[in-house]
Amino acid sequence: MPGPANASTALSPNLAAVATFGEAAPRYDSSGAQFAGPIAERLVDLAGLRPGDQVLDIGCGAGAVTIQSARMVSPGGQVTGIDLSDAMLRRTAAEAAARGLGNVTVRRADASRPPFAPGCFDAALASLVLYLLPDPAVALRHWLEVLRPGGTVAFSWGIQPDPRWSPVFAAVDAFAKGADGFEAHVRRLGSPEEMSTVLNDCGYTGIQTTVHTLPVRYTGPRQWWQASWAEAPRLAWQHIPDADRAEARRVAFALLERMREPDGGLVRHVAMAYAIAGRPPESHNTGQAVVR
Repeated sequence: MPGPANASTALSPNLAAVATFGEAAPRYDSSGAQFAGPIAERLVDLAGLRPGDQVLDIGCGAGAVTIQSARMVSPGGQVTGIDLSDAMLRRTAAEAAARGLGNVTVRRADASRPPFAPGCFDAALASLVLYLLPDPAVALRHWLEVLRPGGTVAFSWGIQPDPRWSPVFAAVDAFAKGADGFEAHVRRLGSPEEMSTVLNDCGYTGIQTTVHTLPVRYTGPRQWWQASWAEAPRLAWQHIPDADRAEARRVAFALLERMREPDGGLVRHVAMAYAIAGRPPESHNTGQAVVR
């Protein structure tokens, strides 16, 4: 886990990522390929939310976790979504309003250091967020502070890209000048065992991790390309010169033609990890488990 040069550096938001996802907000998770939604659903289920809980959705994005959490904590519960992208916050607020969920609020705030008093929340959830933060361990310590004793943190991250697809992403990444490739971001947090150690060092207890492989289905190369430009690959691909983007697309599509399913579609199998841990009560026994 990378360490900070100093406290100020460690808590500075990744402004490039904020800008990237802000630009992608109108199209994020809207291509029809199911990715963020199923991950959010599994994370909320694992978190064990109950009616009446006060929940913080850290890096709420377009609101996949926020919406599902709001349903789980009703009646009596409240969900607060935070993000540094105003465009994403508008998406979340609009989604909640469209579903008649009056127990959702949104606030512009840094995921590395949520601006709330200690012990405000029963649960803090973060889906596909931690790998974007400058110092994940520093963020986890701040998340611990906003939990009530016995409260729960739950988050998801990618651990293993589909090896069949790695050449496709690498081919497009090669056109992005001076930028880390997509899979470099995905692999940043390491294995569930490594993350369990980080959580233990941060003071969490009752640590459990699970691994699930998600099949992401696309109708064909065009849908994959559209989805990728509105999701994490954009972090690298936005650095592709405009004059090279058509060629990058052509190279990727040529590789994908060999990978089509019998129905003409494409399937990408992504190994996702989920961690559930707690803020210790006043008296506790620490422990951790890895469940596969």
